[in-house]
Amino acid sequence: MRRIHRPCYAGPMTRNEAIAKITATLTQLSDERVQTLAEITQCWTDDAARPVEDDATRAAIANGVAQGQRGEFTSDAEVARAYARFRD
Repeated sequence: MRRIHRPCYAGPMTRNEAIAKITATLTQLSDERVQTLAEITQCWTDDAARPVEDDATRAAIANGVAQGQRGEFTSDAEVARAYARFRD
């Protein structure tokens, strides 16, 4: 069965709206998923868990930002071909 991708959100939310939405859905999740979510959140807020950015990483990020500022984006067709390898 092919799954149709649809956004999980309606658009930009404030911090409080996002927290309220997350909180409202927690009761619908299994204990395992809540635990996974807690672990992910802990990693995002734990400075020790963040990977160190070396000069090469910072240069690659700067290059990607510059490409975006120049409007150098991948076409929809190229993205579709890339995702097609992982579907079905």
